[in-house]
Amino acid sequence: MEFKNRIVPKKQETYDLCFGCGQSNPIGLKLRFHRDGDGLRSEFTPEKYHQGWPDIVHGGIINAVMDEILSYPPYIGGLTCFTGKMEVRFREPALVGQKLVLTSSMSRKRQRVVESHGTIAREDGTVIAEGKALMYVLEEGEPRPLPGE
Repeated sequence: MEFKNRIVPKKQETYDLCFGCGQSNPIGLKLRFHRDGDGLRSEFTPEKYHQGWPDIVHGGIINAVMDEILSYPPYIGGLTCFTGKMEVRFREPALVGQKLVLTSSMSRKRQRVVESHGTIAREDGTVIAEGKALMYVLEEGEPRPLPGE
């Protein structure tokens, strides 16, 4: 994977306006991550504004959640990445108002490419979606703490 015009995100202390994890973004998902063994875990309860068909979460929202959970393990590992390729397999519909459990881990790093895997499931363990991504590493740095660590 190679970007024609190399863009490096502006370095900031926080990313509070990130659509996925930014806590100050009024229309964002506001995901908060916690360490879970070798991976990460978060929870998300979709609201009525996240629906496509009545009471069913829009697939684009599931994709946005998946992109965020797949990118977070490399991020806390000190890697600044862009998603180069993401594959999501939908297994069950996600319902508005139903809490979802999000898990992810970084499975492999080779030179300038990282691979992550993730799962979105209901609280009872029913898998909603599974995903994997290949991410292009722009910069390598020191591991980052999770917010609140």
